[in-house]
Amino acid sequence: MLDWNDLRLILEIARAGSLSGAARKMGVNHATVSRQLQRLETSSARRFFERMPDGMIPTADGEVAVARAETMEAEVLALDLDLTARAPGSGVLRVTVPPLMADAAFARDIALWRDTHPNVDLHLLGDNRILDLHRREADVAIRIQRHPSESLWGRKVANQRAGYYATPAFVERHAAALAGDGPLPLVGFTAWDRPIAPSILERFPNTVLAALCDDMIAARSLVREGIAFTRMPHFIGGTDPALVRLPGTEMSSYAPIWVLTHPDLRRAPLVAGFLRFIAERFSGRAAYYAGPDD
Repeated sequence: MLDWNDLRLILEIARAGSLSGAARKMGVNHATVSRQLQRLETSSARRFFERMPDGMIPTADGEVAVARAETMEAEVLALDLDLTARAPGSGVLRVTVPPLMADAAFARDIALWRDTHPNVDLHLLGDNRILDLHRREADVAIRIQRHPSESLWGRKVANQRAGYYATPAFVERHAAALAGDGPLPLVGFTAWDRPIAPSILERFPNTVLAALCDDMIAARSLVREGIAFTRMPHFIGGTDPALVRLPGTEMSSYAPIWVLTHPDLRRAPLVAGFLRFIAERFSGRAAYYAGPDD
């Protein structure tokens, strides 16, 4: 007979499409997952996956097991949500925040909140991935997004604006390029639809790609070294004493900051209290994220 641990193993392998991916999700090594799957298939006299060159493909028995596992997972998560919603202001609180938001201001927020909630086991998950609140990967999500999922509950807590930033030495060295004469190096982002965003090419047609990053903090490090310029939110670039805004450029709209949770958790005392607190803290420093009007 398969138990929940067996079904969860099958479910995670199917979702990841590989033993190594399932191992990362479950917090164990590849050999452990491989050994557990072999034991399970031997004891049940069934094959749940076909080992293909491009990954693990569920067999017919595997597909049945995955469907049952998803049903059981939904029930477990529903029970977890229900119990959490009834809990008093203690226990475990999981908050996911993009690493670039986990700055000194956010650290002060957490220190202040901890002073009044010493018995809460707080887990801060610094992750650029959008963790799944429906699967309880986190209870509260602080996100930088234009349009968060309609299946989540929360509110926008701060608008943001961005600018073009570089070091003073870069500005001086590339004065001619900033005037349109010669190539102008840029750090681009993998999240953009193109390596060089069309809005940047419209502003600086002579832009060339110096590096491509998937992380704002890494991009800022490159910019601080004078390698290139890039577009950054004000609270990252405009507050950095090593950087200046490119001469003659204006601030522009950037994705706002949201504080979100699962709808079933919005009245849970611990979650609701943290949501109110952190929303007020972010809203209270709106100018920090919006930047100057000029």
